[in-house]
Amino acid sequence: MAVASRVLAEGAMKKEGKILNPFLVLFSVIVFCAVLSYFVTPGAYDRTDLNGRMIVVADSYHSVERTPVSLLDVFLSIPNGLQGAAGMMFLVLIIGGVVEVYNRTGSIDQAMLRISSISDRVGSQTVLVCIMLVFAFLGGILGWSEQVIPFVPIIISLCLALGYDALVGMAVSGFMCLMCFAVAPFNIYTVGLSHQIAQLPMFSGSALRLTALGTYTLLSMLYILYYARKVKANPELSLVKDIDDSSLRRDFSEIKGTAMTGMQVLSLVIFGMSFFVAVYGLLQKGWGLHHMSAIFLMGGLIVGILNRMDNHAITDALITGARAAFPGALIIGVARAIQWVLTTGGMVDPIIHWLSGMLQTVSPFFTTVGIYIINMFVNAFIPSGSGQAMTVMPVLVPLADMLHITRQTIILAYQFGDGISNSLWFTNGTLLIYLGLARVPLRKWYKFIIPFHVVSFLVACAFLYAACEIGYGPF
Repeated sequence: MAVASRVLAEGAMKKEGKILNPFLVLFSVIVFCAVLSYFVTPGAYDRTDLNGRMIVVADSYHSVERTPVSLLDVFLSIPNGLQGAAGMMFLVLIIGGVVEVYNRTGSIDQAMLRISSISDRVGSQTVLVCIMLVFAFLGGILGWSEQVIPFVPIIISLCLALGYDALVGMAVSGFMCLMCFAVAPFNIYTVGLSHQIAQLPMFSGSALRLTALGTYTLLSMLYILYYARKVKANPELSLVKDIDDSSLRRDFSEIKGTAMTGMQVLSLVIFGMSFFVAVYGLLQKGWGLHHMSAIFLMGGLIVGILNRMDNHAITDALITGARAAFPGALIIGVARAIQWVLTTGGMVDPIIHWLSGMLQTVSPFFTTVGIYIINMFVNAFIPSGSGQAMTVMPVLVPLADMLHITRQTIILAYQFGDGISNSLWFTNGTLLIYLGLARVPLRKWYKFIIPFHVVSFLVACAFLYAACEIGYGPF
């Protein structure tokens, strides 16, 4: 994890020999949005309370006084963004600290060494498939993305040990999680919130979404495996062959030939149980981010005590791990500041009003595709899935009613547009963290991902066409 800290602190992404600092990128977007607030024609929708949530009243758009973002507001956006993303940031920090506790027990290195040796018998491609299935579950069923940040460096090191490059390590973990998050059928942050706003039964229409999840999981796996096989056969074909990845590699020479102790096995079991309890609480108890933080912290403390780490050693591990995860957590908060600037400058409603107005004269299928594309661009400015749902769904739901498109179909178009583009926009803090951890330059990432997204777009359109044809519902 100390490696992750150093990599992120340096920006970790290079473009034509110059460091592309993710914080600078996000702050530049904040400044751009602030300047934009002086030129966008002001307007707003009326809001009303629905079950404790403020939603937009259809056909209520009206002119309002301009509220440009001042120089002071530009800098106020940072602490306000940090405050808005506090729960997610604390979860990332706590998991980072807990992972460092497990790391110091030696259990993680032993597990990686065992997986590496298993690959000699079952094949490294099989190992990659297993890893991707785990992260597909975390993203596609639990709706996780930022929460997996502390685990990405571990997977990158493992993939390097298996003979792949750092891009493969990032793809099988972070990217896989992002793609499955995009179409997660039970994603409380996107689907759940949208269903609540649209007054649909919670997580209804899951059959089609599960099909989409399976399709995108398979599509992502095949694409990653194709690149991974090519790189392992000929390292010169790696897109990141010129990037120094020595700091990302783990040295297993000291533990080779040693047996995994019973306490290390127990530590890994507790690690797995922490996941199980967190999943159970999310699905059955309605737990949130703070509950997950508490469960992982509890598991980490138990492991530290069982491994006879004294209070100073446990505290030092938690602080060191949290310090390593801090740049990643900070990016999440700075990314949230973009949304604060757009809201403060009164730009969200004019943008949504303009975009939705363009869709009222086309066929239902092309309308849904248009909404899909529009939400891809909205996601560049509102990189929060729940924030985007609260912004666009109150407008899109009545629009769907007027255009005789089912609300379920409109929500599917929003979900695709918001989620699938998460791996495209450099305003997405989570993507920047993943790329920073793997030391993958943004231009190299686009070279890798653009062909995939061409196919991904066509697949999404096919699902939207099917939704229009079957009257995807219940309504």
